[in-house]
Amino acid sequence: MKFAKMIGGLAIALLILVSPRICGVGAQQPPVNLVPEVTTDWVGCLVVGRNDPRDRISQNPFPTVERHVEMGLRSDGVVVWREASRAK
Repeated sequence: MKFAKMIGGLAIALLILVSPRICGVGAQQPPVNLVPEVTTDWVGCLVVGRNDPRDRISQNPFPTVERHVEMGLRSDGVVVWREASRAK
């Protein structure tokens, strides 16, 4: 009985060690020099909060558009910006 348990344990250990190799045989490897193309959608200008010295009612900053900075969203989800003079 001890011999059967030992053989069974070795068989299970061998199966555990070999299973990643068996499962990975059918997988297709991606090309080595595959570079995904990153595109940018320029969505608008930067908006910042500025205080208005003429406003006596509210002391909170109000939104102001900075037209010299453009904001964009790349296809990989990263937010980027550039000077508006570099725009096409």
